[in-house]
Amino acid sequence: MSLAPTTTDRGTETRRRILEVAAEAFADRGYAGTSLNDVLRASGVTKGGFYFHFPSKEALALATLRHKQEQWAGVVMAAVMRRSRAVEQLDAMVQALCDLHEHDRACRAISRLCTELGDEHPELRPQLGTQLTTWMDMVASVVRKGQDEGDIRPDVDPGIAAEIAVESFIGLETVSEALTGRADLRRRANDFLDLWLSAIRRAT
Repeated sequence: MSLAPTTTDRGTETRRRILEVAAEAFADRGYAGTSLNDVLRASGVTKGGFYFHFPSKEALALATLRHKQEQWAGVVMAAVMRRSRAVEQLDAMVQALCDLHEHDRACRAISRLCTELGDEHPELRPQLGTQLTTWMDMVASVVRKGQDEGDIRPDVDPGIAAEIAVESFIGLETVSEALTGRADLRRRANDFLDLWLSAIRRAT
């Protein structure tokens, strides 16, 4: 016997639908180029229903950023956990990121919102920076694991290595977007990974 959806279930589904629609809009048109009417129309939610979940466009943008960050982290961590050694996990992380960019256009909302909201609302930068610090911490922890396993040089600073990796990936994303609409993102990411790993791996 199936139970009818509860009010809480319906509310959760409505909120999720708004966030997914908003993520696609922010990814395509950015924060300034997306209106609440665009989101309402695409999600099929009434204005009252929207404001029940989000008091403002800014609140929607921050919630959308957290929503996509959680999805991003879940996908990347799942890929990492399928590998055993750290050097394999670093490769899995890069491939998972490329998969996200190839199959989920809305994930681009993360970079657009971080950039645009950071410019318009400097006071929000501590919240916006969470995506980057989480990413760097994740890479650094895998680098430390690689040092424990003997595959990565013990003199490498995991934090610095992680910063360089994240900053480089963001840069190659930008170049790939400008030149090919990210069609060559995976090739560029793999080229970087080969060079980066060769610099931090222990000589055999």
